[in-house]
Amino acid sequence: MAHAQAIDNRGTGPTRGIALAAAWGILTLTGCDLPVDAAGATATTEQLRPVRVVMVDESAATRELRLPGVLRATQRAEPAFLHHGHLAERFVARGERVIAGQRLATLQNPALGPALAAAEARVREQDERLVQLAADYERARELHARGLASAQLLDRTLAQRNAAREARSQALAGVAEARDQLADAILRAPFDATVGDLLVEPGDFVQAGQPVLVLSGDSGLEVEVKLPQGLTRLLATGDAVEVRVLTTGARTRGQIRELGVARAGLPAPAVVAVAESEDFQPGTSVHVAISHAAAPSLKVPLGAIVDPGTGQTRVFRIVDGRAVMTPVTVGRLIGANVEVAGELSVGDRVVVAGHQQLLDGDAVRVLP
Repeated sequence: MAHAQAIDNRGTGPTRGIALAAAWGILTLTGCDLPVDAAGATATTEQLRPVRVVMVDESAATRELRLPGVLRATQRAEPAFLHHGHLAERFVARGERVIAGQRLATLQNPALGPALAAAEARVREQDERLVQLAADYERARELHARGLASAQLLDRTLAQRNAAREARSQALAGVAEARDQLADAILRAPFDATVGDLLVEPGDFVQAGQPVLVLSGDSGLEVEVKLPQGLTRLLATGDAVEVRVLTTGARTRGQIRELGVARAGLPAPAVVAVAESEDFQPGTSVHVAISHAAAPSLKVPLGAIVDPGTGQTRVFRIVDGRAVMTPVTVGRLIGANVEVAGELSVGDRVVVAGHQQLLDGDAVRVLP
């Protein structure tokens, strides 16, 4: 029995050594591909945090900027009376088509009629005075020719007659002015248009220059947008743009017709002429899509951005099997992506899923 036990012990010793050596070799080989933590211990597959990644890409050199606006008629007006008074009568309704010269409304001002009558009376007065002075001048001229009147008398009567002529001309101008003012009490359409809105009701008191209604002409459509700082120098009149209706998504062509200059505290205005279409009417809310050249930049999916509440956005970049927290500055949205600036390069892998509990330096396992 003792002899048999000795033989068994001798056989077990070498076998156990071989098994331990093989196990050590396996751990050594596998440990070469696993990340090592701060203490130098090898991370196992169970300790790796699973993540999904995408590669950092470069945005296009052309950018599209969408600016909101409201369509309006290219030819439009808000007619008003030149004098104050009460709106006596209105001859049009909302949505009605009018032609140039058509009566729109009348004003009641008690002073306009008497003013014309007074101006006409002054003309009649000057006519009678001019007849008298003309007769006086003829009589003085005859007497002067017969040597019975001095030259001074002749000159004086001539000057009085000429002054009466000038006074009559002024009185005639007063009549014309009074007639124009009376005619201004009738509001007429300046061009063919559609009545967009009525701002004053009959019987209301209106001030001089106060708009009474709104007219939209038929000569085309336009939209005014406000340009961000620096964009004006990248655009020029005649540049093509795209105009889109917010509610229906309908699209049409547009062209920059006017470019303004920014003032203190105000952006630069731009007026875009819009191609006519059934889907586009005055008052429609639209977006003006302006494409312009821009320097290429980096972009990542929006899901890669991490904001821990400190106001400093960052992403997790995969380096040597570990997640490295990298601060970035976020720019504009490009669909489901966002422009970023930071210590990133095209082709870098950033985490887009699995970073909820991820810490800087954690070992990761990239999922397919």
